[in-house]
Amino acid sequence: MRKSKTLLFFMVLALLMISPVFGDVLKVGSTGTAVKNLQTKLISLGYLSSKATGYYGTLTKKAVLEFQTKNGLKQDGIAGKQTLTALSKIGTSSGASGSRGSAKSYTIKDVQTVLKNLGLYTGKIDGIAGPKTKAALKQFQRSNGLVVDGIMGPKTAAKLFSVEPTSTADRGDINRKDGTYNSSNETEYGELLDWWTEASKIFYRGAKAEVIDLWTGKSFNVMRTYGSNHADCEPLTAEDTKIMKEIYGGSWSWNRRPIIVVTGGRRIAASMAGMPHAGLDSKPKNVTVSGRSGGYGKGTNLDTIKGNNMDGHFDIHFLNSRTHGTNKVNAAHQKAVKQAAGL
Repeated sequence: MRKSKTLLFFMVLALLMISPVFGDVLKVGSTGTAVKNLQTKLISLGYLSSKATGYYGTLTKKAVLEFQTKNGLKQDGIAGKQTLTALSKIGTSSGASGSRGSAKSYTIKDVQTVLKNLGLYTGKIDGIAGPKTKAALKQFQRSNGLVVDGIMGPKTAAKLFSVEPTSTADRGDINRKDGTYNSSNETEYGELLDWWTEASKIFYRGAKAEVIDLWTGKSFNVMRTYGSNHADCEPLTAEDTKIMKEIYGGSWSWNRRPIIVVTGGRRIAASMAGMPHAGLDSKPKNVTVSGRSGGYGKGTNLDTIKGNNMDGHFDIHFLNSRTHGTNKVNAAHQKAVKQAAGL
């Protein structure tokens, strides 16, 4: 009787976690608790690797599409009744073989714990389905004759939670540094938001943000002061400029680096180029000056924040943002943006 009540409890809990008010449809632009619950569910199943923010953006749509594809549903990236119902039925997996028939609910932390006990996962037990978690899950699937997709489906869950913890796994391909992030101090990745439809509205002109360098973990504060094709930004203080320059090894450079832009309660994947240009800190903003930084010569002084020890501004790009000079997407920036998203 107790087992039946436990099973019923978890089934009801799963439905409550995922199902919004009847008739609600969740799609790009939706916000609120229902979206956050949806994201939490997708994270626990391995479809979504970002945080549960409560905003239905492109990453959530992509995760829903992947779930729909794997489960034979209409592939529109919209979490309607059928998709939500299907999600509510997953996330409980039968226990190990034998008489254990009660349902087992699990979170991504549970998954990480089991994978760690098996010697497959070396990261933190943080509940974030990042690249290390997915890589470990793929190795588990490969060694157990399962579909190797890094997704926590019912068959993978049933097998994972029925195995005995051992330490015999080969860790050779788990601990490597691939140059896309600091593997000794795993960094949470950012959301992959389109510049035109989402990122530019969140990181609007005048908005302040924290910039986190993906490779070093160092951060500094900025304001978006100019730019339309991408964000032209300036450090808020001289200390912020100092930190930014340290990230580039003490010398300004046009090299692109993957970063996370934290603003408006969001963590957005982005790319920065570390070269101040088109302005002079010593002159008033928006007046015509000569000898602008970065070799830009005579023109409008694009330097708004004074006393920050930076002449002009620097560039931050997002998914599908373009350069001002060519009006084209820059491949190097886009590569860094995707690295910042964990792709």
